[in-house]
This record gives sequence, C-alpha cells and structure tokens, in this order.
Amino acid sequence: MSLEKKAIEFILAREPTLARTPTNNEGFDLVELGPGGAPVRWIEVKAMTGDLYSRPVGVSRAQFQSAQEHGDSYWLYVVELASEPDRARIVRIQDPAGKARTFTFDHGWLSVAEVTAPTKPE
Repeated sequence: MSLEKKAIEFILAREPTLARTPTNNEGFDLVELGPGGAPVRWIEVKAMTGDLYSRPVGVSRAQFQSAQEHGDSYWLYVVELASEPDRARIVRIQDPAGKARTFTFDHGWLSVAEVTAPTKPE
C-alpha cells in the first residue's frame, strides 16, 4: 500500500465523516459532505515518512488554487511518520493558501529559470 493510501486510511479511521474523492483528483483527496450531500470541507492529504521538522511538503498548482477557492473550508492534512501507525500523527492546517506568507523556490526551478553562465576570472 502506498504511503499516501496509508495516510488516508489513518485519517478515515479517526474522522469517519470524511469521504474519498476519485483517485488522482487534482485539488484534494477527501471531502466532508453536508446535510444535502454537497461538500462543505475539502482536504488535501500529504504523507511523510519523517516529520515537518526534517523536510517541508509541497502542494501542486491545482491544490493551491483549490485552497484559494475554498478558503477556510480547505484543509491540508500532513500525516507525519505515516509508515509507522503507532507513531503517526495528523497535522491539520486550515486555509493554507490564506495563511501562507512565504513561498520556497528550490533546485526544481532551474529547469524553467534563466540562468547566467558563471563569470570567468580574468
């Protein structure tokens, strides 16, 4: 079972009111349905073998746009230590797009960046 699937099972065991979305849904993995059957909360799940102290998690453009669209009704659930059920924990972040204050750019940006050649010493 993939790490994300384990994380989703871990969450659903603790929050049975949540429902899965179709596999590979672009903006979120789980929803909470209201009395009329329409979604009232959207949740993106990220699974980690470690914790947020050891490395960050990222979201896709579609996930970030969904977070912007749904505001306070959108949650990012990070399951730390997802491969260790006895130690795993859920970190719940409401409205991650609205609360973001910085954005990180790493080596992955080099493929789309304009990069100057190193200056040769004279």
